[in-house]
Amino acid sequence: MRSFSSYTCSVLLAPLLACACDLINPANSQDYSPSRVSVGELAMSTWLPAGLPEFRLSAADEANLAGLGLTQIEWLQRTGIGDNTAEELAMGFCNRAGLKMPVYYEPPGFSPYDKLHNWATTPDVAADFNETVRERVQGLKTQWAGSAGFGGYLIGHEDYSDRFYEALAHTVSVLQSEDPTRPAVTVGHMDHYPRVGRFLDAFFTEDGVEPNIFQHEHYVFRADTETGGRGLQARLDDLVAGYGRVARHLQNRRGRWHAIVQVQSETREGNGEQGLYYRKPTAGEISVQAGLALARGASGIVYFLYSSGVERVQDADGNLLQLRTYEGIVDGAGVPTPTYAGVQRLNEQLAALSPVLAPLHFHGGYASSRGLPDDAVVVSADSDLEIAFFGNQQTATHVLVVNRRPDEARDIQMVVTVEGARDAVSIEALTINKGSLALNLPGGGMRLLELIRASADSATEAGSP
Repeated sequence: MRSFSSYTCSVLLAPLLACACDLINPANSQDYSPSRVSVGELAMSTWLPAGLPEFRLSAADEANLAGLGLTQIEWLQRTGIGDNTAEELAMGFCNRAGLKMPVYYEPPGFSPYDKLHNWATTPDVAADFNETVRERVQGLKTQWAGSAGFGGYLIGHEDYSDRFYEALAHTVSVLQSEDPTRPAVTVGHMDHYPRVGRFLDAFFTEDGVEPNIFQHEHYVFRADTETGGRGLQARLDDLVAGYGRVARHLQNRRGRWHAIVQVQSETREGNGEQGLYYRKPTAGEISVQAGLALARGASGIVYFLYSSGVERVQDADGNLLQLRTYEGIVDGAGVPTPTYAGVQRLNEQLAALSPVLAPLHFHGGYASSRGLPDDAVVVSADSDLEIAFFGNQQTATHVLVVNRRPDEARDIQMVVTVEGARDAVSIEALTINKGSLALNLPGGGMRLLELIRASADSATEAGSP
């Protein structure tokens, strides 16, 4: 969810910034180099896992969360429940269920509408800034000591101003000095950061053990979005183009990224808007979002959002600007909606993919309809597919194939130059007939294939996808 006042300017400027970046930003190149860091274990997370707007985490709520197949949860209400905070109760659940949760870096006592902006948007780095950050980090480490679910620090949310980059850089530096084994996490839309290189330099550094994580938010299923055909493909083009820019920005940096994917419907009332704003994606549309993200090197999928309810969007003075009503993975009473089963099935597939993808480096992803690199082992493929390559830091050893038609299961054909291939998860051998490889893909579905090259090719094609 967004703070309206902080987001409006970036929305208005985004088309102009995007056009400028298309002319000068190497993130819009069609070429990729192997990512500096491997994909790592896939995170499967969700926002607002414990009610909206009131906190709710009953035994039934915990059972539903545990049954969804998540590895992580994030974003809790700033509220107290008896002698505990909502964050403390959620951490207790994570400890019991084997999940991770990044904790808020900010100190207690912030209003529900401040998000993370109070501290993160401090443009002045005073002489005591680092020591103040160090005290906060040490306090959090003490507070969460012994919590197996303590999974990092949530330090930013849509901080779209280069005035804050110096403070961000100092904060990250202190975090990585005081707690190098836990990542910092920040949330935003990559295209909305001015002077994005400076932002990336501040957030992704050479220090620490765990790479920091950028969570990229981008929702395309507006109320008028078609459920198939070229209209839908145009929306997916926009989505995957943004994912591709994130991938290229990160390919030479010591960092990872997660895709925040849309699972919600949303109606808006006020501030010039009335009625359905986002329609709820189908199971196939949720799956294709995840597939497109993985096909651009994402290390995690974050579902927005889990709970259903009403958000009151207010300005800095507390005046109501807009009411936003969400339906998420569960309804307002915590009962699973039809979305729950689709996300559960998708998480099962992601969990199976995770150990195979974890050690691999992303080599590049391409829309089949727009052509593949000349030296790729996949020469051509049917339309409306995404083809992504993974491997070690020199040679592609795996290819991910994503069906961009969420409403249509398909038998597809690819022309390949490798000697053989097998399903990377099931290890099922696949037949290549005169260079043609046939696959069946469910609507919006994906398959990861392991490539079997001729020995001579393996020795001579280092570095090619």
